[in-house]
Amino acid sequence: MAESPEPNESLVKKEAAPERDPIVSRSTSAILLICTLLLIGSAGWALYDEGFGQRPWRSTQREFVKRYTAYLKSIRKDAGKSEADVKETPEYQQLDEDAKAALDKVKADVAEKDRQVNKIQAKLDAVTEPFQNQRGRIVVITYKLETAPSDFWRKRYTNQLDEKKKEVVTVDLPADDGAKPTAQKMNYAQLEETFNSLREEKAKVLGEKAEYQVRVGDETLQVTRYSGAAPRFAPGSAVTVRLPAEGVGLLREGA
Repeated sequence: MAESPEPNESLVKKEAAPERDPIVSRSTSAILLICTLLLIGSAGWALYDEGFGQRPWRSTQREFVKRYTAYLKSIRKDAGKSEADVKETPEYQQLDEDAKAALDKVKADVAEKDRQVNKIQAKLDAVTEPFQNQRGRIVVITYKLETAPSDFWRKRYTNQLDEKKKEVVTVDLPADDGAKPTAQKMNYAQLEETFNSLREEKAKVLGEKAEYQVRVGDETLQVTRYSGAAPRFAPGSAVTVRLPAEGVGLLREGA
C-alpha cells in the first residue's frame, strides 16, 4: 500500500501573527488624566478672564451703584411731591399764566396757518390719486422695457413709455376761496411737479406754525424744577414757543 504524499508547505495557509496594538498593549490613563486636567484648567482660566480679566470697570460699576444709592436716599424726602403740589406753587402758576397769554397772542396766527394747511391738503388730495395712478403705469412699462427680450419689444415699450408720460389727465383742483373746483389738464411731469410743490408748501406752513417768537414783558419767567434749580429768562428777552396740537410750552431762550 502506497503512502500518501505529505502536503506541500506552500499550499498551507499560515495564520499571520497579530500586529502590536498600542491601545491594547499599554494603558492610556495617564494621557487621559493630563488632557482632563488641561481642559479643567483652560475652562477655569476662561471663566476668570471673562469675569475679571476683560472687565476692569467692574469696580467702577460698584462705586457708581454705591454713590448713586446714597444720592437717591438723600433726595428721598422730596420724592413724595405730587404733580398737584407742584402746580400749586406760585412759580408754576405764574408760568402757566404767561404761557396762556403767549398762546392768546398767537392764536389768530395759528388759526390762519391751519386754514392754509387745510387748503393745501385739499389740493394735495385731489392730485395724489391721478399722480399715483400714472406713476404706477409708468413703473410697469419701465419694468417691461428693462426686461424686454428683443429690440422689437424694447422699441415698442419705449414708445408706450413716451406716450404715457405725455398723456394728459384732468384734475379738479379746489379753489382757495371755496368756489367750485377748477378742472386742469396735466401730463405726468406737471402732476409730479404739482404734487411735490404742494407737499413742500404744506411742510413750510407747518414749520411756520410750529415756532413763534413771543416777546416777554418786564416780568421774569421762572421754571421750577423738582431739584429747586430755577433758570430765569431776563426781562425783555425772547423765548421760542412751540405750538403742538394742544397746549403751548415755553421751551428755550431764543435770540
